[in-house]
Amino acid sequence: MRRVGLLLALVFLMPALFFSVYEISSLNKDEVMIQEIYTRQLDAILFSINQYSDDILNSWISKVERATTAADSKATEAELDKLMTFSPALSSIFIVDTISQIPAVSAFSLSDTLRQTILKKVGLALASRQQQIEQLIGYKKSGFQKTDTLTYNWYDTSPLQAVIVIIETAPGQRRLVGLLIDPDTFIQEVIGPRLQIVARDQFILSAFRKDTASPLYSTLQSDTTTVNRSLQVRNIWLFPNYQIGIRTSGSSLQEIIRERTSTNLFLLILLDVVLIGAVILVFRSVSKEVKLAQNKSEFVSNVSHEIRTPLALISMFSETLEMGRISSEEKKMEYYRIIRKETQRLTGIVNRILNFSQTEANKKKFNLETLHVNKEIKDILATYDFHLMNKGFEYEFQVDGDMRVMADREAFVESVINLIDNAMKYSTTVKRIKISLATAAGYGLVRVKDEGVGISASDMKHIFEKFYRVSSGNLAKTGGTGLGLSLVKQLMEAQQGKITVVSEVGKGSTFTLHFPLAPEL
Repeated sequence: MRRVGLLLALVFLMPALFFSVYEISSLNKDEVMIQEIYTRQLDAILFSINQYSDDILNSWISKVERATTAADSKATEAELDKLMTFSPALSSIFIVDTISQIPAVSAFSLSDTLRQTILKKVGLALASRQQQIEQLIGYKKSGFQKTDTLTYNWYDTSPLQAVIVIIETAPGQRRLVGLLIDPDTFIQEVIGPRLQIVARDQFILSAFRKDTASPLYSTLQSDTTTVNRSLQVRNIWLFPNYQIGIRTSGSSLQEIIRERTSTNLFLLILLDVVLIGAVILVFRSVSKEVKLAQNKSEFVSNVSHEIRTPLALISMFSETLEMGRISSEEKKMEYYRIIRKETQRLTGIVNRILNFSQTEANKKKFNLETLHVNKEIKDILATYDFHLMNKGFEYEFQVDGDMRVMADREAFVESVINLIDNAMKYSTTVKRIKISLATAAGYGLVRVKDEGVGISASDMKHIFEKFYRVSSGNLAKTGGTGLGLSLVKQLMEAQQGKITVVSEVGKGSTFTLHFPLAPEL
């Protein structure tokens, strides 16, 4: 068992402890790494929001491109009006058919005032952006559709942002399309729901104008956070004058890192504790199995010894009788009695083993019936009277009324006889056995008390284990199979009862059988 314990420690405990020490020593390095990873994760979130904004813009451009291929201008206008109706952030759309010094411009808006304003200002806005437009055309010729912003004071009462793009209506025919977007509305109506999805009660996302400190939109209601060091900020691609910031909910990044470090340390310690506990349980289980194997080996040896003695006597006396060496009838009868006695002893050993095997395998059938305990014990004592007297024992049976219990008669007799046999076996100087009855808590109690050698505290917790026998002292020299008390325990549990013991070394033992009381008639 020492070798098994050492092997378990080397295979399981030592690697885990070395790993724990290494992990604890590297926690400070991990803090820096975690902070870098966390920052990158926040950047990735901000990138995804910007990418989502671009996707919305591209979907609007695609719808405008499809609308311009309609059969007539009224159908185009209807499609564009529909697009602006379902996209409140899209204030106006203008289309330039030819790009020249005097372009032909079409403007669309749900507000006629805004549409007229756009028609007047498009030419002025494009006049100084010819190089910018040529670059967009060059990208389109190369197979890329790139967008760009067109800075201009479009409308005094609203900070509109123009995004221009080149679309191709037919091979070689291109148009410049401008989308006038209200950034405030776009952030609140388009980006806002996306921010709520991304946040998930783990982050707080806020959108700011660069010229104001308080947030334009925030996933946290009544958020008054200003742009500061705890807020990780990035520009919104579509709107250069706007920023979006992210911070953790509740705790700062540094606090989160410290919490993760503490959690990792706690988990390492918990892992070590669990592993140590598992190793202890495995060791105890292996120890129990080894002990059981040893007990089985001793059981085979003890049973062989128990069987060898009666077989030797039976063989010797039967051979003597067979050879006719005994002429006296009285001597013959004595030999017959010895043979019968040893045969009964041998039968008892075999029956005890078979009963134990059947009970353990749940194959033994029990017929619970009402038993009159006084009568049953008197019958047992009448049968055992000669055996007790022959061994020099005194016995006393204290009767307490007519106690009736629910039990199987064969199992009842087997249990009581086993306790009487134990009392005889472990009584040396004072050979006195007392049997008494009592009732308590719905049980009928049968107590068998002896004044023998008693049981030590270390052996007390093992006496009901199968194959267990005391390995030291005078008790170790006593013959037996180690199945008696284990069998009694199994029989009692099968009858919804139990067995208890009180013992003191040198003063004897009291075993108590608890049978369920029979119902009153």
